[in-house]
Amino acid sequence: MKLIDINLLPQKEKKQKAFTYSVAGTAGLVVLIALFMLLTWKSTLTETKRTEAEIDTTKKIIEVQQTKVLGAESSGSVNQLNKAVQEMIDYPVKTVPLLNELISLLPDRGFFSEFEYADRTVFNTIVQFDSSREAAFYLSRLKTVEWIEEADIIEITTVEAGESEDENILPRYLAAYEIHIDQGKLEELLSQGEEEE
Repeated sequence: MKLIDINLLPQKEKKQKAFTYSVAGTAGLVVLIALFMLLTWKSTLTETKRTEAEIDTTKKIIEVQQTKVLGAESSGSVNQLNKAVQEMIDYPVKTVPLLNELISLLPDRGFFSEFEYADRTVFNTIVQFDSSREAAFYLSRLKTVEWIEEADIIEITTVEAGESEDENILPRYLAAYEIHIDQGKLEELLSQGEEEE
């Protein structure tokens, strides 16, 4: 009888070759990925440097433009301020005679609370009265003044004077006026008044 040797196990040499090929393929893949990442990193680094250079250039351009604008604005502002100061020196508004005239128009219990110029020919004032009727009466008297071009009540507010309810104190009324004056007519009247004195 003859024995037949049947070996069903795979040969070891073939396994070693497959393992070697898979390790070499994996190593090659890792090298390719590393090379790709290196090239991408260098490209990104170059792009970043280029962008930073553009940003620096843009910042310098902005600084130059801002310097030009500020220089133009400041010289324009200085010129405007100098012009306004010169106007004030050349054409002063005589506030005391103006206030004396406005005070003479007030009722007995009317008082100025605030007075401010909005412009050379426009001023705002807040006047305190005992009744809202007095505020309307004062407006009608203002409109009869020759050198006042226009007078308007902006608002009327009520101010409670008493702290407690037991006190029987009448409320006060604050009327805000906007008054436009004719500078030429006012100057004429003031100069006539000075000549009479």
